[in-house]
Amino acid sequence: MASVLSSRRAGAGVTLHATSARNRKAQRSPGQLVPPPISWPVMAIVGGAVTALASWILCAGVTVLGWLAAEPGTLGDALRIGTLLWLLSNGVGVRVGDTPITLVPWGATIVIAFMISRFAAASARKVRAGQRTGAWMTSVVTVVSYLLSVLVVAMLWGEPWHAPGRWAAVIAAFLLAAWWGSSRAMRLGELESRGRTRTIIHAVLAAQLVMLIAGAAVLVTSLWMHLKQVEALHQTLQPGVAGGIALVLLQLAFAPNAIVWSASYALGSGFSVGAGSVIAPAATQLGMVPGIPLLGALPAPGPGEPTQLWWLAAGAVAGAVACWVLLGSRPVPRFDMASLAGGACGLLAGAMLVGLAWAAGGDLGTLRLADVGPRLFPLLIMAGTTMGLSGLITGLALGLAARADR
Repeated sequence: MASVLSSRRAGAGVTLHATSARNRKAQRSPGQLVPPPISWPVMAIVGGAVTALASWILCAGVTVLGWLAAEPGTLGDALRIGTLLWLLSNGVGVRVGDTPITLVPWGATIVIAFMISRFAAASARKVRAGQRTGAWMTSVVTVVSYLLSVLVVAMLWGEPWHAPGRWAAVIAAFLLAAWWGSSRAMRLGELESRGRTRTIIHAVLAAQLVMLIAGAAVLVTSLWMHLKQVEALHQTLQPGVAGGIALVLLQLAFAPNAIVWSASYALGSGFSVGAGSVIAPAATQLGMVPGIPLLGALPAPGPGEPTQLWWLAAGAVAGAVACWVLLGSRPVPRFDMASLAGGACGLLAGAMLVGLAWAAGGDLGTLRLADVGPRLFPLLIMAGTTMGLSGLITGLALGLAARADR
């Protein structure tokens, strides 16, 4: 008789087998087909279309908020104004009533460029191994699929032939943003290149960054000094809560333009808000100015204060930074060659700033409000001389210092 304490497990011969849940799932549905992955052209085309729809919704939402506050016209009129704002963000000239407008709201354009870069990166990640597709190919397909919607709407409500140069500038910005997203997704951005062209590009971009920081400092300082005037203009409009939000968003859309205008002010050439007006550190001459709160930061008419002349140092700093970036990544050549290289880099940086100033200007109407923005010819003179001389002197100093160390 077996004992009640004897174990039955010893003679049972039971063994345990473990299988992974993944293998069991695969065994349960052996005939199930795996859905094919989305190809990169489909992702690029869908991304361009989604960007067009999302950016239009953002622009139309701003104008609908303003319509809810003031109720001028109908909802259809508000959506039409939002569509015109969207076209302006893409560099397409529009006409509001009888008023032609070509001033690009670069704040909205930057948001669109960011969305395009994200979808270009997503399409680049869909490129399979073995496919001969580079970053430029995915970028072009994404941007072209986006621009198809813009072109259709522009032919209906815009005037793309009125300012083709600014439309081309916006398209170039979209292509650069898409290439930046695609190249980072394909890990091309990790490739370190010490070529001369790459170094020059970095130097010129560093100078632009210095001038944009200076422009932002000028704008913030002026807003702080004329805060009561800005608030008075805002209260005069009586926008309400919804209208106030729309007004702030609309002014933020033009904030990059204002920063570039302020950078031109820091260089001494200044800018204009209409025919016959000049806003510069030396003197300010104003006429009738639109009642926009942001324009309340403009200085009072008359001679400028001596303290405003300190902003002129921004151009010298930008030229010195460009030269330092150019010569700091490689052995410094002879002092004469270093001086010439620094001066040439400063001139190139000044020319690029003039290009940015041209893109940030435009028309807000006819007659007096035509051609608002930086004064291009004085800016070309001031930027070229200030940055060029600063780069030349900095290059000379770096060359002499390197010669002394040898």
